[in-house]
Amino acid sequence: MLVSVAAAAVMLATPQLITPYPAEAAWFESAAFFPRVTLVLACIAGLFELYQRRSAVEVAESDELDSSTANMRQALGMLALFGLYMLAVPWMGYLSSTWVFLVASGAWLGLSRRATLGLSVSLSLGMWLVFVKVLKVYFGHGWLI
Repeated sequence: MLVSVAAAAVMLATPQLITPYPAEAAWFESAAFFPRVTLVLACIAGLFELYQRRSAVEVAESDELDSSTANMRQALGMLALFGLYMLAVPWMGYLSSTWVFLVASGAWLGLSRRATLGLSVSLSLGMWLVFVKVLKVYFGHGWLI
């Protein structure tokens, strides 16, 4: 429930980000559209998890992951980092802010430096190619790429 409330709070606190940079751009081409949709999905997933915990049937020796062992401090920290990432994209630029977000996320989650750098470089470049070059989503021009 706490993750859902935090995701909803971050999403509702940033409505001014859904503004197209060029006047002729559609609202769904805004740099904040995809992060806000992700926060809505996080909110829905948290509510669904709450519902499943309320109506769960105890299953002995299940191979499924047990969500009750989730680290709420890490989950809330990731939501805070994602909120900062939403604010950084228009200011810093998509590629650089994505890279910084992924490095900070890896450090927060306790990944090794090698894994963090490898994942952050490959994912940020891959997502930049997909969103900016292939899908032609306009992210504005930050002070970095």
